[in-house]
Amino acid sequence: MSKQFSSKENQFRVNDEIKFHSKVRIIGDGIESRIVSLNEAKEIANSMELDLVEINTKTEFPIVKICDFSKYLYELKKAAKKQKNNTTQVKEIQLSVNIAQHDLETKAKQAINFIKHGDKVKVTLMMRGRELQRRDANKKSILSFIELMQDSAIVESMKDEGNKTIVILKKNK
Repeated sequence: MSKQFSSKENQFRVNDEIKFHSKVRIIGDGIESRIVSLNEAKEIANSMELDLVEINTKTEFPIVKICDFSKYLYELKKAAKKQKNNTTQVKEIQLSVNIAQHDLETKAKQAINFIKHGDKVKVTLMMRGRELQRRDANKKSILSFIELMQDSAIVESMKDEGNKTIVILKKNK
């Protein structure tokens, strides 16, 4: 079953493209994993009317899978897409102690956009010099930011680290 595939799919060697190996390890659904000659592996694949796909060449006996190649590619793409969808990013927004109300609202709108796209938001309040002596009073900017975000996000964690206060916000369920 020799087929033509695009260049992206040519990263795998299929059927007659597999050469240079005298013995290979075959795997597949309903097939006992064992070491056979390359010709025998091709005969098994032909008798089952399936393709022989080279999976791994970095072992002593290269691993080849007996399967329908187009179905195998579909499953790989599906798994990659699922993995891509499951990743969440953490976006960072920095605030200062003396931030203006309009700037705070603009940053809140930006954070709401991030959260709508499924990302978490890390809000950092930096304090310098004398600002550190009035730590509790200076947290009012980060508290008002959290208040602006209360409809679309909830606080996952809040911690003080030296001259920073860090809040991580996540989507409100």
